[in-house]
Amino acid sequence: MILLRIFLLVLFSPLLLLVKILGPGRHDMACLREGHPEMKEAFAQAHATLSEFRDALASPKPDLGHFTIKAKFPAPGGGSEHCWITELEPRGSGFVGKLDNHPKDLHGLKLGSLVDVSEEMISDWGYSQAGVHRGHFTTRVLLPRMSKSMRKKVEATFGWAKLNS
Repeated sequence: MILLRIFLLVLFSPLLLLVKILGPGRHDMACLREGHPEMKEAFAQAHATLSEFRDALASPKPDLGHFTIKAKFPAPGGGSEHCWITELEPRGSGFVGKLDNHPKDLHGLKLGSLVDVSEEMISDWGYSQAGVHRGHFTTRVLLPRMSKSMRKKVEATFGWAKLNS
């Protein structure tokens, strides 16, 4: 039995190391350093147009859906992590909602965690209108940095593929 465990450990160690380095499901994710000029511009666009998002969320029409915001959370040890939040309810100048992705460095938070987001934390927003996603300024910055297959998936899912044809 011990020999079998050693054999399995040796056999699967490279795979476990790869998953640890890349993270499960994160190997095709595009990231930019904190303070990247294009991201700073995307954050500014999101803040400048946040009223559009608020108006759509307050009075959703039948062709509107998939309301989401992206918020910047401080990470332990410095830095930050941006996470998408759904199931939103306005609260003051911010929102309450559930995390819609697996945080990498935010201890105590996980997919589905209820979070309170102040307006200052908001780094992006998005919603769909007739199948085409609006907002998603940071996603648009990341598109050219994604693998070709991931970019096609995002463009198709967000209804942007038909706009680019």
